Amino acid sequence: MRALVDPSARVDATAQLAAGVVVGAGAVIGPGCVLHPYAIVGPNTTLGAGCHVHSFAVIGADAQDRRTPSDAPTRLVCGPDNVFREHVTVSRGSAHGGGVTRLGAGNLLMAGAHVGHDCMLGDAVTLANGVSLAGHVEIHDRAGLGGHAAVHQFARVGALAFVAANAMVSQDVPPYCLAVGDHARLYGLNVTGLRRAGLPRDVRDALHRAFRLRLTGPAARRRDAVTLAELEALSAHAEVRSFLGFLAEGRRGVCRAHRAAQAVDSAGPG
Repeated sequence: MRALVDPSARVDATAQLAAGVVVGAGAVIGPGCVLHPYAIVGPNTTLGAGCHVHSFAVIGADAQDRRTPSDAPTRLVCGPDNVFREHVTVSRGSAHGGGVTRLGAGNLLMAGAHVGHDCMLGDAVTLANGVSLAGHVEIHDRAGLGGHAAVHQFARVGALAFVAANAMVSQDVPPYCLAVGDHARLYGLNVTGLRRAGLPRDVRDALHRAFRLRLTGPAARRRDAVTLAELEALSAHAEVRSFLGFLAEGRRGVCRAHRAAQAVDSAGPG
């Protein structure tokens, strides 16, 4: 069985299309892409160089949205080196939400993961098996989501944050943080991820202190001059500036810190 490629699609000569592959109208398949048997790339979908789409994945499907007609000129734009494992689904944008779903480079979407319409994923994001992102979700660079985690529409997960398996995220997860549980709460910093990313000890210590000052205990409520001055000093680190900037930009609010994060130094500088 040959691949079925719409005449208006553009497929690079170095791409590999296996039996049963379907490529929709206006799609662009970049150099070195590999489409495994029975993979589907929908209309108006761009795959950057070196992407792998595994069997039965549907990349660039219609938005699962009642207000968007199936023939709306919406798009999915994926950067290079993304891996879509079996049964992954990624929707194009919606007619009322900007019209574009975007993925950066080097993301790994494991089997059964779903990315809803108008989502924005950065680079090197990992979505484990069965993760579900509602529409308009933002996942920033190098964030990770454990198996079957779910993220509410318009929520954000910051850079190098980690959302534990089966967590339900209804508010923003700040950069560098660890979110756990149904109605997810913050348990401090994603210390393991920060160490693996090579962040120095002084940066981890500064982030830990900023987390304590902004999100836990009396200091977070008071926001007095002493607290603000200490945050200003901590902002000498670019990572702390990123953390504080993320908190200032949110629309849905931030996941609350779990009492364990407030009572125990569980985020642990070190």
